[in-house]
Amino acid sequence: MKYLATLAATALILTAILLPGSKIPDVGFSGIDKLVHFTLFYLWSLAIRFDFEKNFKWKLAWVAGLIFSLLTEVLQILVEGRSFDYYDIVADGIGLSFGIVTGTMVLKFIISFWPFRSK
Repeated sequence: MKYLATLAATALILTAILLPGSKIPDVGFSGIDKLVHFTLFYLWSLAIRFDFEKNFKWKLAWVAGLIFSLLTEVLQILVEGRSFDYYDIVADGIGLSFGIVTGTMVLKFIISFWPFRSK
């Protein structure tokens, strides 16, 4: 299916941000929320790079990712126990940027071990 990685990463992010605050486990580690945001948007940027490999445009991916990040924060206003947080957008942006910068290298590494690749 075309764009499956991007759709899966987007669904993962939306699922995570739409969980009510009461459903999010307390792991007793300060800052874990920012690490989760970083990781989700890092994975999203890898998915975008993977799905749009031939036509990947990093500036467009970066802007689209930041807009998506902003929209997820706005959506959280509507969810019980969640709120808008500028620092979440910062964490998203850092994860997004890191994924765009390291994406080619990381994907080559992953694909080299992928058991279903065509030879």
